[in-house]
Amino acid sequence: MKSLRINNQYIMSRKIASGAFGFVMLGFDQKTGQQVAIKIEKPENEHLRSLEKEADIIRRLEGVQGVPQMLYFGKQDDFNVLVLQLLSKDLSSLIKKQKKFSLKTVLQIGIKLVEILEDIHQKGVLHRDLKPENIMIDENNRFYIIDYGISKAFMRKNGAHLPFKDRQPFIGTSRYASIAAHKGNELGRKDDLESLIYILLYFYIGNLPWQNMKNIPGDQKVLQVGELKQKQTIELFKNLPDELKKIYEYLRKLTYATEPDYKSIVKLFQQAAKNGKIVIDSFYDWDIQNTAQTEMFSRYGTIQLDDNFLIDQYLSNQQINVKQHHINPNKRKTFCPSLIKQTFNENIIQMVKDSSRQSNGSSSGMGNIEDMYQLSKDEISEDSQQIIPEEGQQDLSLRVKTLPDYLKKPKIKQRQTQTLVFDDDWVIDSGTHLVDNYKKLQSLSNQMTAVFHHKQK
Repeated sequence: MKSLRINNQYIMSRKIASGAFGFVMLGFDQKTGQQVAIKIEKPENEHLRSLEKEADIIRRLEGVQGVPQMLYFGKQDDFNVLVLQLLSKDLSSLIKKQKKFSLKTVLQIGIKLVEILEDIHQKGVLHRDLKPENIMIDENNRFYIIDYGISKAFMRKNGAHLPFKDRQPFIGTSRYASIAAHKGNELGRKDDLESLIYILLYFYIGNLPWQNMKNIPGDQKVLQVGELKQKQTIELFKNLPDELKKIYEYLRKLTYATEPDYKSIVKLFQQAAKNGKIVIDSFYDWDIQNTAQTEMFSRYGTIQLDDNFLIDQYLSNQQINVKQHHINPNKRKTFCPSLIKQTFNENIIQMVKDSSRQSNGSSSGMGNIEDMYQLSKDEISEDSQQIIPEEGQQDLSLRVKTLPDYLKKPKIKQRQTQTLVFDDDWVIDSGTHLVDNYKKLQSLSNQMTAVFHHKQK
């Protein structure tokens, strides 16, 4: 692709995911100032019409809460391009960090996704590839189901249900696909919900008996995974509430065209929470983890590296963002650049530099398309989808220690303490006499550095 500008509005930045269809780029909307996701289809896959079908499905689902907003679809330099609302995180990355989810989180995920699937199905659409990578949340913990490249409309315009077919090719992701998909049957609404149950089991247990099967040809793997699901799934509910087992057994009894009772399924999730004395409050394990991390500060500050932070600026002792938590108003807390640990891992430094160069437009972020993606042209299942972590990980931190007691000034008559606020990232407690002496952030940093070096001598 020659141009980095889509529809003369969206600017591409860097790659954030790839799959059999093509790849996803992080983009920027020049008109609104918002970040967006830009999906680009491989030219050799254009005959599959994956992005075109996805655009048609999303248009049909317009207005459904839980489906990302489509901003643009068209061609750019002979590539099919789809621009979508950018979402924060997918559940695949969250479960990899935490290994397992609590029962409370699992039940709440189940309730939210059943409600979204009900709305999608009422629009006459089947997703057909539900998996953790395709379930995302925004900054407010609102859930979304993404990637409708192999989705299908099961209702005709007159409202008639499409007829049942067998001997169909396997479609979806084998780890979470329904048993009907393994048998080669046409998929229905019940199959999306059955896939959801396998996802919830994976979240709670941490693994499934049929995952990581290696050195088995694709067709045989599909058959063997299907057999294991039939034999072993019920055993996986041993340590789970009976209500989840009832939901699974109910779904397995439904026929292809039967409409599931979504409301009763949600009530069973709610009953399981009530019996376990669990409060459904939309508070999840990842919220608890984030809260705990922000509270694990005593007398240590944190330097946050953002995408626009240059290592060269850091090494030359330019302004750095410091956040101090749980400040004691009775003590003066100071930060000295000379106390910053200089032992960076070279790989981390390189990642931050690369991120900075990309954000400044010095690199297209794309490279050679054929070199970057070598996935099979005939692959329909997205089993091999790679989720590429954000460059720099956005959570890198360095520890900055406060001045030790013996380097502090001699005790003097205490004056009423007050807080100097230079910007949102700087909070420094000081005595009144410091207000007069340290007006500017740069002079404050330089003078404290000089004091520290003098004491060292």
